[in-house]
Amino acid sequence: MTAPSARELRRPVEIASLPEGGRDVAFTASSEECAAIAARLDLLDLADFRVSGRLEPLRRGRAARFEAHLSARVTQACVVSLDPVESRIEEDISTELVDEAEAEALAATDPEETEERDWEVLEEGAVDLGELAVQHLALALDPYPKRPDLQDEPPVTARSGGQEEESEAEAADSNPFAVLKRLKDKA
Repeated sequence: MTAPSARELRRPVEIASLPEGGRDVAFTASSEECAAIAARLDLLDLADFRVSGRLEPLRRGRAARFEAHLSARVTQACVVSLDPVESRIEEDISTELVDEAEAEALAATDPEETEERDWEVLEEGAVDLGELAVQHLALALDPYPKRPDLQDEPPVTARSGGQEEESEAEAADSNPFAVLKRLKDKA
């Protein structure tokens, strides 16, 4: 997890304080929190960031399950034109929150089983649901957003002196597999 000073959306919950039946959780980021998250995630804008779900205790306060839904409206820069591209993020969160002893036990289990489970380690018996939500939002973002009318265009490339840095022929020549193929053909 990120250091406490870097967290833009703080919603800490102590797992030991959860009632036996669990607790409903819902929060909305303020405009200041949205601006800070947008800066962190390199977004042009973030609006209407909401999370709602349920936090259930597991194993006598040493673990919990967080099931929630996050919703946000994001604006990213188009990778072709750098124009704003708006999109709606709707993402489900299903995470097991465990203390350090549980995390060590999980790490010692079958690696395939551990890989399939989504879990976070509690910090001093608490979880920051805001930070967890921001991390899930970051994973849900489109890594290559494009304006709908530019879907078939290649991304912006670096240019020097009005020329593209590398022509397609030069790119093919520098491709390591193309070089290996030429070497194989010579042999």
